[in-house]
Amino acid sequence: MTISSSTNRVSRRRFLAGSATIAAAAAARRGWAGAPDAEAESRQYVLHFARPAATWPDALPVGNGRLGAMVFGNPAMDRVQLNEESIWDGERRDRNNPKAAEAVSKIRELLFAGKIAEAEALATTDMLSIPRRMPCYQTLGDLRLDFSASGLTPDAKVEDYRLELNLDTAIAKTSFRHSGTTYVREVFSSAPDQVIVARMTANGPGKIGFAARMDRPAHFSTSSDGQDRLVLAGAAIPVNDNPGLPVKENPVGIRFHSELLALATGGTVTSDSGVLTVADATAVTLLIDCATCYRFPAGDDAMRAAVDRNLKAASVRPYGELKARHVADHQRFFRRAEIRLGEDANAGVPTDQRVQHIKDGGEDVGLLPIYFQFGRYMLISSSRPGTLAANLQGIWNDSVDPPWGSKYTVNINTEMNYWLAERANLADCHLPQFDLQDATRGPGSITAKKYYGARGMVVHHNTDIWGDSSPIDALGGGIWAMGGAWLSTHAWDHYEYGGDLGFLRERTYPLLRENALFLLDYLTEAPEGTPYAGKLVTGPSCSPENKYKLADGKAFNLCMGPTMDLSITRAVLTRLVRASELLGGPAEDQELVARAKAAIPRLPAFRVTHDGRLQEWPEDYADYEPGHRHISHLFGLYPDDQITLRGTPELAKAARMTLDKRLAAGGGSTGWSRSWIINCMARLEDGDAAYENVLELFRQSTRHNLFDVCGLKENSPYQIDGNLGGPSGLIEMLLQSHAGVVRLLPALPKAWPHGSFRGLRARGGLEIDLEWTACKATGATLRASQDVDVRLAAPARQKVASVRTGRTRVTLAQAADGTVSAALKRGAMYEVSFG
Repeated sequence: MTISSSTNRVSRRRFLAGSATIAAAAAARRGWAGAPDAEAESRQYVLHFARPAATWPDALPVGNGRLGAMVFGNPAMDRVQLNEESIWDGERRDRNNPKAAEAVSKIRELLFAGKIAEAEALATTDMLSIPRRMPCYQTLGDLRLDFSASGLTPDAKVEDYRLELNLDTAIAKTSFRHSGTTYVREVFSSAPDQVIVARMTANGPGKIGFAARMDRPAHFSTSSDGQDRLVLAGAAIPVNDNPGLPVKENPVGIRFHSELLALATGGTVTSDSGVLTVADATAVTLLIDCATCYRFPAGDDAMRAAVDRNLKAASVRPYGELKARHVADHQRFFRRAEIRLGEDANAGVPTDQRVQHIKDGGEDVGLLPIYFQFGRYMLISSSRPGTLAANLQGIWNDSVDPPWGSKYTVNINTEMNYWLAERANLADCHLPQFDLQDATRGPGSITAKKYYGARGMVVHHNTDIWGDSSPIDALGGGIWAMGGAWLSTHAWDHYEYGGDLGFLRERTYPLLRENALFLLDYLTEAPEGTPYAGKLVTGPSCSPENKYKLADGKAFNLCMGPTMDLSITRAVLTRLVRASELLGGPAEDQELVARAKAAIPRLPAFRVTHDGRLQEWPEDYADYEPGHRHISHLFGLYPDDQITLRGTPELAKAARMTLDKRLAAGGGSTGWSRSWIINCMARLEDGDAAYENVLELFRQSTRHNLFDVCGLKENSPYQIDGNLGGPSGLIEMLLQSHAGVVRLLPALPKAWPHGSFRGLRARGGLEIDLEWTACKATGATLRASQDVDVRLAAPARQKVASVRTGRTRVTLAQAADGTVSAALKRGAMYEVSFG
């Protein structure tokens, strides 16, 4: 197909001139509400392209948390790839290794004795799950649309082609002209109506004709149901239980039933033998839904009835009403926050060209607010209250055997998926992650008892929709018992940002309690002659997913007391104690809290290596892979605040040395790894270094449609974590709230001299707007959702001059470190001025 488009002929000269304009533009502070041109406001955050998506990772995502689709926008032979969040292969099963209980104590003895090879051999046979493979997330399938009946053959000439994704309306749109007719197609996934909607129109009567089919890579059947429906049904059958083995007999997996309903204006609709045909229509609306036995365990009839209810309910609404309901629902999340870095002079340039410009060594500051909103859009679209948590790919996956199973990897990836939630004013999108944690409590308590003879709960480095908790895969990631503990700190974050004591009591405290119970039983005293003699350490464990090297050149994973474990343990126990104090000390947990208080000072302190880096393992080992993608031992710097510039300057210096050496050796080799580095650099208040890593995130690990990739190659697999971790880093550059201080513009790079943000959140129930010019804050607004005493740190070389609410000036307490303290009242709005 020949595609002609004026937007595809943008000169490089105009692009570079636009980039220069961005850097000098003054910040615009127009709000969403009451904007003079609502359409212009809505089009600020649009990805657009002058050609269709060539491959699945280039397509554009839509989602309502449960149902997802990838839009390709091919005029002649179009494809809409479909997903439903609960289509997982396998089943709930006990995969705990029966030999583990006896093996753990022996492995600890071997590690303490320095017999690491023997310890790892025993762990491989006696600790890893049986089978090692965990269930994975699978695609629902594809809707394929053949428009040759409209004269749109693969060799047809198409003019004024445009494919776009409007992040503000959550609608993917394709438009073009062919033989004098303008065609428009819109696709969105509606949360209010719980269907995927595809709308096709033409500017002349009877111009739309196509044949529609539905399929998937394996284990499905298609059929017609009446003259206007297609049915795609099947099951997510496991590929195998171990690599290289055939599918087991009598395989199990989530069954699903999906349907497409076609509604046409003019023309005819017929369906026969799994092919739906539309002829001579002026407009067509397709509605798609899917139900699974995960949600409807009663059986196939219940699934069919659920789909039929949604399709019938949606079908009685005119398309305009469906669209308006969808847009209003999406915008109640999306329009809460934004970042602006000046006017976007390159808004008319196709997004793929803008990304390529950065990959070629250029800059495009105006693209970063779109990237920030793309991350928020992805979280809204893949994680809503009542849905499952966002997995490694959110909800977008076109395979029955996706990379890493598209599971929940909880040694960084699932956590990073939610770094954005509280800060970016999407706290309610965080809730599915807490539901996931609740799902792990039952299986996790069984694994804790069977493996470690411990109370409470444990989750190793992966889990699934059934809450599986066993160690899987291999030593480098599998033998690591801190996944559930790390996740529980997110529930504490949700409390700290919102201040809801009911949530603290009902959700946060139980998760902290179960993980603290496990950790206190899991900790063991290191014997004399070992690096942490007399201290409490975790293990057997690893520093995900890294290896250390001994003097003889041999490399190993397992050890006792890696730095990340100890940091997470300290974080959980400290939060448990604080939560108990806030809740008045639950009487039944007095002994537990006392044990936590006694254990905290017995945890080993951070150490620094001979060459000035933060030590990752109990000994100052050499790195087997100096540029390893994981920076697990920097957990204390970010996301936690055990290491800070002012509180622990020597450790902060060691953390920076770690980052510099990792980067020099090729670190940041995945999108999520680079995103973690951005957040760490921001915490160290080096805005220019953080910004340089933002550029590297684009240059090495971002596709032309802004999808994050897990690698350095264009064909590396897509993962959502970098798309959510990168925008979190942008917030950390502009606003931080940790170690008891709210810091304004703590890591502002020179490349962002002018800008503003609106609706970002800080701990203590604060929502903050701020403007800056020439790298200096010119004003800020604070909205308090609770009574709070806040410590404010002004940007570098500035001070807080006043804080006012209405005409009342708030009394400020000045501290020696330059911060000011103020008592804010719930529901009030405060204006901050700077000197």
